[in-house]
Parts: sequence; structure tokens; C-alpha cells
Amino acid sequence: MDKPQNLPPTGRTPIWEKVTEAAKNNEFILQVCGHCKVIQYPPRELCMDCLHDELVWENVSPKGELISHTSLGASTNTFFRDHLPRQLALVKLDCGPVIFAHLAYDEAKTGQRISILNRCDMSGEGVFVAIVELVDEPLQLKQLDLVLLPDNKKDQSGEN
Repeated sequence: MDKPQNLPPTGRTPIWEKVTEAAKNNEFILQVCGHCKVIQYPPRELCMDCLHDELVWENVSPKGELISHTSLGASTNTFFRDHLPRQLALVKLDCGPVIFAHLAYDEAKTGQRISILNRCDMSGEGVFVAIVELVDEPLQLKQLDLVLLPDNKKDQSGEN
């Protein structure tokens, strides 16, 4: 009998379901306040600026700047413990929020231009991936082979 595959954690709140749905189509969406237009991250029930409850999910610009990154060398989670080290990033989006994401490129430097991808991980949950602009995207995503679902890693030619 085959050993069950070790998968990334699936503990997301119901509010994150829209992110996972969008990841299935490789769309990057965040909540936008219908009252004051402030873009929200992380997802929430009330606007962080005006406390209005009219938050709508919209495609927003995934472009930003790498403000911080680190290498995760230890984890209490079985999946991540088996796939260390992991690169993590904080990206200041041009549209406002600071996003926490998997970093796909080991040689990234603070200040570099970044694009955030919304992809499904191996457990089927939406996750944000930071890729460095002007560096080969398939090469970067290859570093996340053990995290992302295979369909998320195809380049534009449709090849892995």
C-alpha cells in the first residue's frame, strides 16, 4: 500500500475561499472596500481604514517591491519540515498592501521588482508566490516543485 502523500497545511478561514477559487484560474484578487476603495490584505470582514463592511473581491495589480525576505530553516509543520529550506517574502504592492508570500527565487534581493502569483498548492489551497521580474518565471517556479500543483507550474508553451 502506498504511503499517503505529505501535503501542505489546509487550515484556512472561510474568507480565504475566494483566494483559492481565483488561484484555480491563476487570478490575483484582493478585497477592495466599496466605500473608501482601500485594498485589503489579509482578507477581513470590515475595512481596515473606514470599518465599512462592503468588501468586494477584485483583480488588482500584482506588481510590487521586495521589502524583506528570509529562509525558513525549521518548521513544526511536517510538510514544511520535509521541504526546507523555504524562501519567504514580504512584498509591498504598488496598490498598497504588504503581502506575505512564498519566494520562488533563492537569489532575490531586497528592492527588486516582484510580481505576485496566486496559485494552488499541493493541498489545493490558494497561496501567493513572489517571483522576481525579468528573471525566467519557469526557472523560478521550478524551485517550488514540491509546493505547487503541477498545473500551476506550466509555462506559456504548456510544458512543465
